[in-house]
Amino acid sequence: MLPHDKLDWIVDRLTRQIDQDPDDPALRRERARATLARAWFHDGGESDLHETLADVRRSLHLDSSSVESLVVGGCALALLDRPEPARRHLDEASNQGIDSPLLHAAYGLLAELHHDATGAIRHFETSCRGAPADWEPHALLGARLASAAQPGGRQRLIERAMFHMVRALELGPIGPRANALRHTLGQLCLMSGRLDAADALFSQLIDADPWRVEARYHLGLSAAQRGKHKRAVLYFRQHLAESDARQSDVLARIAACHLHLREPERARDACTRAIAIDSNHLGARWVLGSALVAEGRDDEAKRVLRELLEQAPGHAPAFAELVRMRTLNNDARWLRQALRSEVAVFDRLPAAGGSTSRHPDVTSEPRTATRERIKTLIKGLSRTDNEVITTVMSCIDLTTDEGLRFTLWESVLDLMARERVPKVAKTLQEPGATFSAAAGREALLLAEHIPDEALATGLTVGEEDLLRAAVDRHGPADDVVELRQRVGLERREARAWQALLLLAIAQRSSNSGHTLLLRWAQDADEELGFAALTGLALLGDSDAAAQVRAHAKAFGLPHLADIALRPRQLMGTPSRPTIVSDDDTLQCRTCGKRGGQVSHMLRSVSGDVAVCAECLTKVARQRSDLATSDPTVRCALTGASLLDDEAVYVYMGVPISQASVDQSLGADERATVDRFVSAL
Repeated sequence: MLPHDKLDWIVDRLTRQIDQDPDDPALRRERARATLARAWFHDGGESDLHETLADVRRSLHLDSSSVESLVVGGCALALLDRPEPARRHLDEASNQGIDSPLLHAAYGLLAELHHDATGAIRHFETSCRGAPADWEPHALLGARLASAAQPGGRQRLIERAMFHMVRALELGPIGPRANALRHTLGQLCLMSGRLDAADALFSQLIDADPWRVEARYHLGLSAAQRGKHKRAVLYFRQHLAESDARQSDVLARIAACHLHLREPERARDACTRAIAIDSNHLGARWVLGSALVAEGRDDEAKRVLRELLEQAPGHAPAFAELVRMRTLNNDARWLRQALRSEVAVFDRLPAAGGSTSRHPDVTSEPRTATRERIKTLIKGLSRTDNEVITTVMSCIDLTTDEGLRFTLWESVLDLMARERVPKVAKTLQEPGATFSAAAGREALLLAEHIPDEALATGLTVGEEDLLRAAVDRHGPADDVVELRQRVGLERREARAWQALLLLAIAQRSSNSGHTLLLRWAQDADEELGFAALTGLALLGDSDAAAQVRAHAKAFGLPHLADIALRPRQLMGTPSRPTIVSDDDTLQCRTCGKRGGQVSHMLRSVSGDVAVCAECLTKVARQRSDLATSDPTVRCALTGASLLDDEAVYVYMGVPISQASVDQSLGADERATVDRFVSAL
């Protein structure tokens, strides 16, 4: 979009030429572009922008039809924080039919001045499409996306910001501007957990002014995330030695590192220093409370944590620590009163608003924070109160909010299920004597509370167990025929028991359970092998799902396979589809294209639905027209509804979730980022 190489030399050369021919508008336009580039991307300052405007005015005086001068002038005015004259320049250029990448970049700057992040992103995207081989629009868009991205926020924003930062670096900025891009990309790598890439990027900045101080701080963050707390303390102290910026934040992080290193006294000292600088620093107060707990100074810790909660009621870890301390002291009375108080106050809380803190541990929505506290209290009561079910039941009538009432009722059901677990666990320890279809159904219902090892133990039922059960459960047989009939009945009960346990293992979605199901699918007889295959299908094995559907179809019961494979998506967490490339056996449900005709497809966990990348891109472009407000509509790829995802679209009759669109759109971008960071 603009010149960048040897700018000082270019400006000097053009200045000499303009001195010889002051009325040449082309020379003035060229110098205006050079001084604009120096001011915008190379820290030239306001003096360069004023020189740009002077050249633009003279150029327009000499050639009033120069649309390029209007655009360059609009950029300079926007950078000088003069939005109204900037808009007049840009609108005049736009009205004359120009649609250049620089024009849209300037409109993006205007949108940023008006705090319109969406508008800025839209214009920078248009600029990128107009100049895909120029690094400036990628850098502007990446920076805008990076400022909108937050740790723990929407992953798609972080992915897009990383992609455009990588493209900007690949396309050629050098020197200080490249270092600025590396710094932003390093921050994004920290957000996304790419710690090796973050270390490599910040290590490149460790010897570059003025990035050295920031690089050491972020290397400390990376080391702390890795659990290398001694190294993190070293980097943080080096940062403090060179900079007065964010002292309280750095001291709080040093304190957290000392706490992880089991040095509570040092942690307390660092927190005290941080609080002396910033008395409202939440992180320092939280670490101070934790350090006091580690030192056994519980009364002081409770006081600090209460003060923290008065300052930030949404600080979930502080409340959880208070509840933990009360639970250890078996203070069921305090927990019951706290639960009743939290439920009773819920209806009076605003639905939105509350804390403006950006601290990651603070929940800003008052009702969301209260829900989390209620869950924490119920968890504590379940360990201390023998009548916890009655306690929670009595709280349901303290609120009229149907959502909270339902949450409390769910907690009651969960507590009741946990009370049944010991009995089921005992049944699993002696499967030869206790097997039955009814007991298997109960184990399946309680699967999330029972470890894989216990469920695997329950699978052991042998012929001797069947003979013993035939006698113990039915009494002595009159003859061999009757005994065989009773053994046959018990064999069916045992097979039902084992099949249900295999499904219970699948319900837990663990790696060890997956391995066990694979072994049973290969080694067991046809009936139990089919049960294991069904479990694998529920876990997302497309080959197993195909075999289950084929088996059901052979018996004329394909609808049963649909019912068996669907509940997991309806009742559990939405599944993540698989990205598949060059598979001609897949056909797009919406347009009919085969896998080899498109860059990739998304395939559902069950394997029966696939949607191509081209259709998912069309959904993204038409999302406002395709969005549905029906909460019963579920994504054909993930099983997600509006209760699970921020949006669901219906394209060519196929429901598609926002998460599926993001996953497809980000596939090529993630591959570009992966290639770049792997080469660092």
